[in-house]
Amino acid sequence: MADSGDLFGDDPAMEEFAEEFERHRNAIYGRLSDYMDAAEIDEAYMAQLLIDAMIRMRMTAYGLGVESPSVAGLKLDLDRLRNEVNEFVREAKKGAEEYIGHVKEARAEADAKLAAEGEEENENPE
Repeated sequence: MADSGDLFGDDPAMEEFAEEFERHRNAIYGRLSDYMDAAEIDEAYMAQLLIDAMIRMRMTAYGLGVESPSVAGLKLDLDRLRNEVNEFVREAKKGAEEYIGHVKEARAEADAKLAAEGEEENENPE
């Protein structure tokens, strides 16, 4: 994956934005992962909850962020949201091969670790 310097050239403001975005994304993901573990929620269900939260947050932002909110204005803003989401999905699809490669590597490492732990327990029963 390209680093922020590759994406934004020599624009320090954009590099700072990318670093801040990454920091927030990682922090939110960490909190969500902790919650998912504690509540025993799987990733697919959490994705649905997050989509619902995203839409409701966008609707709230529109309602509070414009001087005179309207049904038509909200619908237009939700159309803009759909376009933004479509762009994120397009970008994710472009990186699908690289992502699946990372997933396969991580799964292989986890399987190897579990196998090694199992062998160790068999060799040293308590």
